[in-house]
Amino acid sequence: MKNIFLIIFFITLLGCATHPRYRTGGYEIRPEVKNLDNSPTTSENIKLGLILQSYLGKPYKGKSKYEEGLDCSHFTRTAFQKYNRIILPRTAAEQYAGGKEIHFRYLRYGDLVFFKTDKKKVSHVGVYVGDRQFIHASTSRGVIISNLDEKYWSERYVGARRYLK
Repeated sequence: MKNIFLIIFFITLLGCATHPRYRTGGYEIRPEVKNLDNSPTTSENIKLGLILQSYLGKPYKGKSKYEEGLDCSHFTRTAFQKYNRIILPRTAAEQYAGGKEIHFRYLRYGDLVFFKTDKKKVSHVGVYVGDRQFIHASTSRGVIISNLDEKYWSERYVGARRYLK
């Protein structure tokens, strides 16, 4: 009887032996991976991310030609200047007129996204940060992250521009 239990135990134990779930070996290691689409590297994204993150929670201040403050276009202009010394135009409409036009489907981290919040012209801008999210200076809540799928933003979205290589 004791032998039967030992045999069953060993059979069960052998059935639990590990087998590799994935093929092992035979992989080619490439010495160099090229950035074929010329997109920003991870370290560049981290640098931009740290700059953008440093603004989170900062209050909105209307900006005019005479008064310094942090509105949406001043936010993007200042962040890009700190990131890579890129000088963006002063207003959201002027920023929309420049850069490379990007289809919504091809949005990439660091692209600028634009909105018509007053229904007449492009009047709001933010920076796309991935996963359909963008960071911007909201008039009521300061610098925040919002989702492009939110009804308010999806109804006012007009396009995107790429200023970063």
